Amino acid sequence: MTASKSKARATRGNKRALFLEEAARALNSRGISQTSLADLAQTIGVSRAALYYYFEDQQDLVFQSYRRSCELMARRLSEAAHRGGDALTIINDFIDGMLSADAPDFASLSEAAFLHPEQRSTILGLYEAILASIVEILNRGAQRGELRSCASGIAAQAIIGLVSWISMAKRWGSNTQLTQADMVAAIKSLLDHGIAADRKALIAYRPIDMSRGAVRADNVFNAEAMAAAKQEALLASASWLFNLKGVDATSLEEIATRVGVTKKVIYHNVGDKETLLVACNRRAFRIWQDIAQAALSYDGSRLEAICMAMYANTEASLREDWAPLSSLAGFEALPEAARTEVDESAIRLMNAYLQIHATGQKEGSIAVPNARAFMAMAPGTFQWLPKWHDSFSPAEREIAPREIADLIRLGLRAI
Repeated sequence: MTASKSKARATRGNKRALFLEEAARALNSRGISQTSLADLAQTIGVSRAALYYYFEDQQDLVFQSYRRSCELMARRLSEAAHRGGDALTIINDFIDGMLSADAPDFASLSEAAFLHPEQRSTILGLYEAILASIVEILNRGAQRGELRSCASGIAAQAIIGLVSWISMAKRWGSNTQLTQADMVAAIKSLLDHGIAADRKALIAYRPIDMSRGAVRADNVFNAEAMAAAKQEALLASASWLFNLKGVDATSLEEIATRVGVTKKVIYHNVGDKETLLVACNRRAFRIWQDIAQAALSYDGSRLEAICMAMYANTEASLREDWAPLSSLAGFEALPEAARTEVDESAIRLMNAYLQIHATGQKEGSIAVPNARAFMAMAPGTFQWLPKWHDSFSPAEREIAPREIADLIRLGLRAI
């Protein structure tokens, strides 16, 4: 190959990397529907025809973006493993490689169902290989006595979830004066030793009753109560499908079929898809706030209250009848009023947990270097679980809430 051809290929490769990094930022912030080739070309400052040299269409753009994310994760994990060290050193090196200040942005895998079946199969295969590698690192670490024994498949999903959550947490960070370095440090601290001041102390906490939305027998003739229950069922079903498949891969027809109504009924009771998405966001924050309030009023140590809340959040995310909408991507595509409402709700939620942490540190049950950064990142442990719901066995789904609560409490290091 001549020098000129090599240079031309390198230039094309650099341009493609530039396009994919910008696409990653757009997909994370605006979602697929708001990330067209035309929009991307305008943002980068090139002609639309120039992008068609690299991508066949929008679906190919998403596929290549997701494939690049998987390749980045696989490469950083391989590099970390090659450098060696104990299991937590390898995991920390992987996190630093993905989230350092100079690391390229990557697209979170929030809408794999949008892809063609063969594309989706490729992405899932790449993701499962990364997951298997992390599981192996965790299992070996436990065998060598470096890590505590845990359900490594759930812990591995949580690790990838935390790394992927950073794009959303940046949004909350901008409202709370947190830097990316603060949040990366919080991830590593969480995975190392959790939040318990005494990791050897035994605790017991009572899970929240998750019978939300049930209509009592004496209310079946109450039209207002029945309408509210139907609305709740509709939003729960929509949220569940959005969580499993992504917003753009889920149609109103699919939601209507799942609920057993027509699309016209959804339009009449809620509105169009954008209005439905806003309603699902509002409902999610109501659920999370209810859990936070239960934690605030919990009769026990603040460490137990946090564990109870993390258990409940995880259980809710894996239950079809609760299914709070996972805030994974596309925030900037929401209407301005909805974004403001979400921001305000997130601040209230943050303040509730900061109050719990402050009391827990005073009573000596919680030890957290940066409680605000920890709370910004903690949702990453459970928000992604519905996305890979079908990859969990029924037994794993059953134990996931306690495993996530234990991860928050103890981290991964051997006790």
